[in-house]
Amino acid sequence: MRVITRKIKEAFEQGKSLKIGNTETDGNRVWLFGNLIIQRQEDTGKVWATLAGWNTPTTRERVNGIAGLGVYQKDFSPMLAGQEIDPGAWFVCC
Repeated sequence: MRVITRKIKEAFEQGKSLKIGNTETDGNRVWLFGNLIIQRQEDTGKVWATLAGWNTPTTRERVNGIAGLGVYQKDFSPMLAGQEIDPGAWFVCC
């Protein structure tokens, strides 16, 4: 896990705000290059994640490192649990 991802994950889990380079959290949401990629539902506490349409190594690394989603790439397509996914769709993490 990259240092930025680890620090943003810690802040997100503690409900604190932090901005490092291209990644930012307010404690309930995480943005990468201004795109919302992770959010916590306030009423249920469930964490949702998306690639926000960007199937890039950095986006996958942030989503996997912070939310533990497990997205990977196969033949240039984003995959989750062995199935191709829409890079703009939201998935519940926990």
